[in-house]
Amino acid sequence: MSFAGNKSEWICFGRYDDSNCVGLAIYQKHWNKYLYLKDLKVNRDHRKLGIGNQLIKEGLRRAVQLGYKGVYAVCQDNNLAACQFYLKIGFQIGGFNDFDYNYTTQSGKSDIYFYLDKNSAR
Repeated sequence: MSFAGNKSEWICFGRYDDSNCVGLAIYQKHWNKYLYLKDLKVNRDHRKLGIGNQLIKEGLRRAVQLGYKGVYAVCQDNNLAACQFYLKIGFQIGGFNDFDYNYTTQSGKSDIYFYLDKNSAR
């Protein structure tokens, strides 16, 4: 896997079943004192087992160690399953961006910003 930018900006966590990676969370240090959850993947056969939640809790734990206030994620408004997942585990909606997809083939879609603060995590 390769990353753009300084490697010290990135934090990754994996969840394994034997030697197979079944879950991956990639975080990026961000200027706003929240770690940015850049990507979260869980193998389809391992979903609904709490792996995504564990990867986010580990990210939140690391965020606190680094002096951050929490973690945040950005999700497209039509990805209902992901939006519901973030809300279910305690994230709060922090805002919408209606401009990212203007002038693209996905015009009309929006990004939703979700924040999980260290003081309000479940």
